[in-house]
Amino acid sequence: VSSSPPSTNPIVVACVRLVPTMMVLNSQDDVPIAGPAKVRSSSSPPSDQAPFQEQEVLSWDVAMGPRKEGWQRLTMLPPTMARLALNGVGTVGAVAGYTVGKCGEALGAGKAIDSPAFQASFRAWMWANGIFPEVQYEPLGEEMGKFVAQELGLARPPAASDISITPVLVSNHVSVLDGLVLASTFSAPKVVAKSKCKHIPMLGKLMKESDAVFVDSGKSDSRHTTLDAIVGHCREWQPGQRPLLIFPEGTMTNGHEVVDFKKGAFVAGLPVRPTIVVYTGHFDPANTTYKMTDRGPRKVGPVEWARQFWGHYIHSVHVRVLPPYFPSPEEKAYPQIYAKNCQELMASELQRVRSELYKRSWQQSAGRTGGGMDYQCGDEVRTASRHLSSFFASLGCFGREC
Repeated sequence: VSSSPPSTNPIVVACVRLVPTMMVLNSQDDVPIAGPAKVRSSSSPPSDQAPFQEQEVLSWDVAMGPRKEGWQRLTMLPPTMARLALNGVGTVGAVAGYTVGKCGEALGAGKAIDSPAFQASFRAWMWANGIFPEVQYEPLGEEMGKFVAQELGLARPPAASDISITPVLVSNHVSVLDGLVLASTFSAPKVVAKSKCKHIPMLGKLMKESDAVFVDSGKSDSRHTTLDAIVGHCREWQPGQRPLLIFPEGTMTNGHEVVDFKKGAFVAGLPVRPTIVVYTGHFDPANTTYKMTDRGPRKVGPVEWARQFWGHYIHSVHVRVLPPYFPSPEEKAYPQIYAKNCQELMASELQRVRSELYKRSWQQSAGRTGGGMDYQCGDEVRTASRHLSSFFASLGCFGREC
């Protein structure tokens, strides 16, 4: 997937350069194929794209969600202009929040990146860019809570919202936005990134303050170095400390599947906290190689992605945090088995979460087949019409006088 920046804003550029590099190096294996499901691309691409030969396309590498096409592209200009204005304001606010945090750090109030001022300003910057995450922590349950407390030596069961009870967070990987969303949701967890990322303006400094693990990908032993860095973090980690965020798929998918995990997140044999990311807006930000169209899969590049991102007002995303996954003795001894079992769990949970979100969405209520799960103009009328139709049908009066 290309990592070309979809924006000229320095923060967006820095984040887009960084996020695709996170945790792609945490295994010695190639990116696996997820199951037998495949689609075959058409050999007749749209006129605005270069032709490419007919080939098999992996189903998880095709964005299936909504995007503005045809005449709808005319509506992309107003949100783009609004985003340009708000982005500038949000960036100034983020810099101001960081400055306040640095002043607090000088007075002994902790790192600037952990300060309420910076975290609030960072969320405000995300809102200025139309990124609105919601997070839901699934309850640990009485038995799991007691087990976690016993394993970690805690006086009482931790809260479900405490993400510092495992050394590693593992998440499915859909978009370059994932890193921003999870950094905001989890208050800047550690990441593993290429060493060159430390030189990115602003973001490199923030990564250093969050104790990011930098790896020189240019060296022949970079994969082993990454594994050593993950194991080192896990050995030094103590309950209550900043966890390490890893995308174990090692690539980005369409958000409808979870492909095979690489073993890097699991080599230490310690518990992980599974996290599910689902985008529910009217733009599917999946950074896949292809997108689905009426004429089959078509290649899509970073420029098209950027146009769609800037051409929508809202980018809503649901983050579902599952209970901690504690490995069995066999899983501790064999990271490949640990990775496989965790992947199967998260693949199943992804389908459950997507189903739950759809059942309570405006899309389902209005009976729409297109667009995202969020509200779309006219949904209240469509919903009322469906309810009235169902009511009259239940009376046996639909289509005739009672």
